[in-house]
Amino acid sequence: MPAISVIIPVYKVEPYLDACVASVTAQTFTDLEILLVDDGSPDRCPELCEAWAKKDPRVRVLHRENGGLSAARNTGIEAATGRFLAFVDADDLLEPEALGRAWEAQRQYDADLVIFNLTYVDEDNVPLPGPDFTGFRDEVLDPEGVWQRYFALAEQKIYYVVAWNKLYKRELFATLRYAPGKRYEDQFLLPGLLGQCHTIACLAYPGYRYVQRGGSIMAQGSSRNYLDRSEFLLEWCADFAARGDVLRAEGLLNDAIRNLSEKERFDLSAPQQRTRYRKACRGCAHAYRALAHRTGQYSMYLRAFLLRLGLPVYQIFLQSRQ
Repeated sequence: MPAISVIIPVYKVEPYLDACVASVTAQTFTDLEILLVDDGSPDRCPELCEAWAKKDPRVRVLHRENGGLSAARNTGIEAATGRFLAFVDADDLLEPEALGRAWEAQRQYDADLVIFNLTYVDEDNVPLPGPDFTGFRDEVLDPEGVWQRYFALAEQKIYYVVAWNKLYKRELFATLRYAPGKRYEDQFLLPGLLGQCHTIACLAYPGYRYVQRGGSIMAQGSSRNYLDRSEFLLEWCADFAARGDVLRAEGLLNDAIRNLSEKERFDLSAPQQRTRYRKACRGCAHAYRALAHRTGQYSMYLRAFLLRLGLPVYQIFLQSRQ
């Protein structure tokens, strides 16, 4: 049984794939299983994957029909045999000591989760001036400590959220999977992930090189332009409410409402998208009603009632209070 299974989803990344896999096979920590999950890539990526499997016995190739990043990661999770899991996106790079340092931190603190730092680089692997991640330091946190750090940050929130700068105990994924078809799939998973952890080791060491390229999913505009953002905020709201953190739950709910109020941001030309938008709006009303039941606050019952009448009515109410 290998110590770490490294899961690399592969789709239309032919110019980047060899460099990515080379950075993983060159790790100073060598007890690895490397799973290349070909997500039905239409270019030469399947051939390149098979070539790596012939070159390095630690590499295993999984071919599947195209289902998106989340589905590919889930395929890797289910096929992995390692005691720990790590994810790498196929257009990014690992520093040679990334997994070794994460392994050492896991051993030292018996951590459920290890997070290592990152550097934004351009397509020529040249570091970019921002965002600046140099403020992170080595520390050991519990889940509440991670959430406190997360909510205090702006651009650097990505350190805590994304899938790929982390080493996970395999058991964390016993029931968790990434949400298929969702953008920001990391955010949907985060509450369930952190909720299982006791010890989280955070490293200042920048072990991940996050390549910025024009065609990547994360380069396609503000998260506020996609309904996925409001949907994960509603899920986070329910999670914090269930743990009794009503103040933070209401803050997340209000952020979702503000986002949905910017209706012009969303492409609602398709019936499916309009249905999703209406469902999210109803979800805001249900969430405020659930908070009202929990707290007994009349103001929350009022907000839930107004939200049931529609976001335009609720916005008039907010304007009247200014």
